[in-house]
Amino acid sequence: MPTPFTHLHAAQRLLADPLLPAAARDLLAAERPAFLLGSVAADARAETGRRADTHFYAYDEPLRDHPWRAMVQAHPSLCPAGDPAQRAFVAGYVAHLCMDEIWSLEMMGPYFARGAWLTPSERFFMLHVILIYMDERDYRLLDGWQREALLAAQPASWLPFMPDAVLREWRDFIGGQLPPGRSQTLEVFGGRIRRAPAEFRAVLDSPAQMQAGLWDHVPPAALAAVEARMYAFAREQMQRYLDGV
Repeated sequence: MPTPFTHLHAAQRLLADPLLPAAARDLLAAERPAFLLGSVAADARAETGRRADTHFYAYDEPLRDHPWRAMVQAHPSLCPAGDPAQRAFVAGYVAHLCMDEIWSLEMMGPYFARGAWLTPSERFFMLHVILIYMDERDYRLLDGWQREALLAAQPASWLPFMPDAVLREWRDFIGGQLPPGRSQTLEVFGGRIRRAPAEFRAVLDSPAQMQAGLWDHVPPAALAAVEARMYAFAREQMQRYLDGV
């Protein structure tokens, strides 16, 4: 799934998106720390159990509804949220789940899980390569205010399924990597799939390896199209959440 820095870049775009109603932009701007934390909170699952516990779907089961709807159906107190900060936080969480939903259905599934190129283990490695490629691109596009804003978030029982202590720890882990900090994505992914960070770096820094190992099978235009749908869907569904639909 897209990394926290990719989600933070999407959040940054949403804060200034003229296609969102002014009332939505005003809420998100006023509660920017909460919105940023909500945009990355789902990936704090390492402390909370199974991925499905925070993303509300499993890879090996068909989607019966949008995951954000499954979340609010399971936890009705989230819709409507209790106060503006919680509402902005959940809006960010909804946007995250929507981006992951499209990524899973339109990129990870057809290109990597069911693809017929390379071997399954090599495709799994290249899945992480493409995520790091996106991560590094988006990290460079993050505005300087993001670190201070994210670290200012103060969760207050915003999620019935994730303790505040976990949210604070995740906030500090991600926020501490924002400039002038240093991204730890290579180390995190390397530990996750037991590959040395240098292996990722060697591929990412080689146009020939990127072309033969990735872009010949996942064309850049296909990635761009999926990312455009991820963002548009996140914006649409986040607005539906804010509208109470």
